[in-house]
Amino acid sequence: MSRRIGTAGKVPDWVWGAGLGALVVIFVGAFFIVRSATGGDASACDSDLPPLTTDTPDVNAEAFANEDAALKRVVDMLSAGDRAGAEAAFFGPVHNLTHAVHPLVREVDEDLGREICEVVLDLENQLAVGASDASVALNMDRVRGLLRDAAVALGYPRP
Repeated sequence: MSRRIGTAGKVPDWVWGAGLGALVVIFVGAFFIVRSATGGDASACDSDLPPLTTDTPDVNAEAFANEDAALKRVVDMLSAGDRAGAEAAFFGPVHNLTHAVHPLVREVDEDLGREICEVVLDLENQLAVGASDASVALNMDRVRGLLRDAAVALGYPRP
């Protein structure tokens, strides 16, 4: 009868990893539950989304058309399982325009401006916590639709 010395009562590494992963999931879930119950990012949307760069993009019909096409590509990438490509395509000029459009829309349609803010912040949170591609794609599509509405609200043709 042989017995390994020092292994009695030792918990395998995979159990520790699974337990730590479960704790992270619990804390992230609790964060979102508390955020929902307390109104989430609603207070963040009481003011304008800050510009993301010193080079604020021009807001015009061409910018809305380009944004619409870019967001379609992002959704297509997510649908094809290319999360890294989708994030790279979203962060940059596409994301900058969502922040540049928001204060202009608020001036003409407060409700639409608030909705754009809330969806953009929710999308940013989803990307930060690694939400599913399907969930992120759904919110990207929501942003796309809201920006189409924003174009019309600002007097531009609907992309």
